[in-house]
Amino acid sequence: MKLLRTIFFSPLTLLRLMVVVFMSGYVVVVGWFWLNLFGFSQRLQQWVMRTWGKSIIFFLGIKIDRNELPASNNFILMPNHRSYLDIFIVAGLTPAALVGKAELKKWPFGKLGAKVTNSILVDRSEIKSMLKTMHQIKASVNKNIPVTLFPEGTTYKGPLTKPFKNGSFKIAADTGISVIPMAIHYKDANDAWVGKDTFLGHFFRQMGKPYSKVFIRYGKPVSHSEYKILQSEVKSQIDNMLNELNQIASH
Repeated sequence: MKLLRTIFFSPLTLLRLMVVVFMSGYVVVVGWFWLNLFGFSQRLQQWVMRTWGKSIIFFLGIKIDRNELPASNNFILMPNHRSYLDIFIVAGLTPAALVGKAELKKWPFGKLGAKVTNSILVDRSEIKSMLKTMHQIKASVNKNIPVTLFPEGTTYKGPLTKPFKNGSFKIAADTGISVIPMAIHYKDANDAWVGKDTFLGHFFRQMGKPYSKVFIRYGKPVSHSEYKILQSEVKSQIDNMLNELNQIASH
């Protein structure tokens, strides 16, 4: 009942939610026709991700302060994870293929969306899934389509990062693909979506603001054959960047 009252008195938020749903459906449908007419291509993948991400960033009033992504075609992007908003931001700024949970297939447009964006959905309960994921990541990067992995495995409010999962670093170390660390920090800490908070509940609380400010920093590419060393270096870079962004955002 409380959520229904919030929706009723939040026309801007409701409009923004409708835009998210519409743009998600629009890019997936256009992408499906493109895929069936011309086949999969890097151009298709980047158009879908960039159009989806940038349009939603614009309509949600997300203002971004960022540095430049290091020049590279072959990399795995590893950001810290604060919110579902991270996915729109990463898609708009760095249209990489996303590695996500297999459950995303059950979301509206999820299965088809993964197909047209070359995204990789992983069943973490299966050991075979890790080997399959490694081959899929390598194949994607070889096609000059970078891959985004969230090494925390879930959202975390911060202020820094929670312990990283080992799997993504084993994959990066075994394939020899460079990792670019990425720090994401929201000026409003409540923009983080964590715990048992529902998507709609969070969206209608936070997206009624005129705008939301987010700070993005890309780190230096890292590569190493030892996954523990790679993991430590990436975590150190992200935590250092988050510390700096915390100070910037507080002024």
